[in-house]
Amino acid sequence: MLNVSTAVPALRITVEVFSWTDSEAVTKIIPFCGALIHLAVATNRAELSQFVAKDLFSSILQGLSVELNSITSSELVGLCREIYVYLSDRDPAPRQVFLRYIIGQK
Repeated sequence: MLNVSTAVPALRITVEVFSWTDSEAVTKIIPFCGALIHLAVATNRAELSQFVAKDLFSSILQGLSVELNSITSSELVGLCREIYVYLSDRDPAPRQVFLRYIIGQK
């Protein structure tokens, strides 16, 4: 059973890491994010899928603009690709987030 009171703060911290100027923290969170993406795809839990498709995807895209994240940019692009490929057929959020990012809106 999912303990929401524990999970939500952990997920919020995950989203915030991509805005930090700490490339080591970003490097360490990438495998966790990959696992979240695969978990969202495998479980079909609406809350997790929505978090990944919207919040995590947006955060990773914004993280690509942080100069210190250039070391991990290929991994970040890979995470974006996985989110878009696996979740955009189930949820319009990845397309909407990507279009907002391209247009320059937040």
